[in-house]
Amino acid sequence: MGNFEKAYTAWLEKHKAAASGERLRRLVKCHGFGEKFLIEQVLWPVLGTLEHLHPEYEIIGSDGNRYFIDTALIRLPRPTGIESDSFSSHARDIDRDQFARGLDRQNEIVLSDWNILRFSVDKLKDNPIGCQNTIRRMLVCWYGDEEPYMRGLNIYQREIVRASIRSATPISIDGACQLLGKKDRFTRTILQSLINMNLLEAASGTERIHQYQLVSSRRWG
Repeated sequence: MGNFEKAYTAWLEKHKAAASGERLRRLVKCHGFGEKFLIEQVLWPVLGTLEHLHPEYEIIGSDGNRYFIDTALIRLPRPTGIESDSFSSHARDIDRDQFARGLDRQNEIVLSDWNILRFSVDKLKDNPIGCQNTIRRMLVCWYGDEEPYMRGLNIYQREIVRASIRSATPISIDGACQLLGKKDRFTRTILQSLINMNLLEAASGTERIHQYQLVSSRRWG
């Protein structure tokens, strides 16, 4: 039995021993392939631990209904629900009332001050690295965690990289100048240093770069 299997079995049994009622039933009957696959293929490789993770986590919405989250990451400043959805159970085989209840459920979770991320089982199978990168981006954006290489950057370089991680679009020269509070020449020097470190690459422009983005190997999502 590998390290993950040992850790996963002990983790799940610990939560079963502490659970009762509907949560225990769900841990026994509902926590299955998709939920384990998410943890094994995505969360374990990124986090390296099951600490702070809670399977079939129960919350009570403002409507008084009980909702269960596949896997909850309980950390400050706010918890995150992470779920794996199969096409058959969440799209093809549901009726309109079930569809509406699913939307109500997600709204209640968000309005209870939770973050939520959802992955399709198909994407977990086809592109686990992309899913892992989404979790890495989540750790930066929502929890302030940073990759080790960030520690070697100066304050200006870190701000540019952080902005590039958080943004879905490339960063422009003007945007970088505003972010750093510096003029064009200084800002271009910082941007070029990040290109030299293989952290940024040109998103537009050839002889004179106008927009920058993370290099493809570090582009998350």
